[in-house]
Amino acid sequence: MWTKSPVKNSYDLDPIQASILKECKSAILPVLTNIVNMCLQSASMPAALKEAMIKPKLKKDNLDSEDYANFRPFSNLKVVSKIIEKTVSCQLSDYLRDKDLEESFQSAYKRFHITKTALLRVQNDILCEIDNQKCVILLLLDMSAAFDTVDHKFIPKRMPNATASKEMS
Repeated sequence: MWTKSPVKNSYDLDPIQASILKECKSAILPVLTNIVNMCLQSASMPAALKEAMIKPKLKKDNLDSEDYANFRPFSNLKVVSKIIEKTVSCQLSDYLRDKDLEESFQSAYKRFHITKTALLRVQNDILCEIDNQKCVILLLLDMSAAFDTVDHKFIPKRMPNATASKEMS
């Protein structure tokens, strides 16, 4: 778990910086392991570990920083939350791979698969069909700004179990 830590920075909510945790990893590892195992066994996350610091971040560096529409919310989780998240992600990925349950055409969140992999697959499929004298139609949808069209006032009403973190209230 600590050879390649999911934690790059320490954030405002953490009582201890990630760099200090890394330095003390031999002493802290048994406690963290216990916390992770308890979360996995109970299939739940303590409320304190669900809190995040929400900060605005420009969608693209070249956008006008005076226009609020050019920002998206950026959520910083606590170090322990990131460790649990990474553990669950690794275990789920390993399970799906070991049981041969991975979606063959999926490129996102898949080891050794990137956008280029998906594009090469699409290009290859198109060229093969053209070689076989078949008609090819490619339909592309840009969903990059789809969430921007949602009226954010209505999200809590649509998701009654969703709770806002302390920073948002």
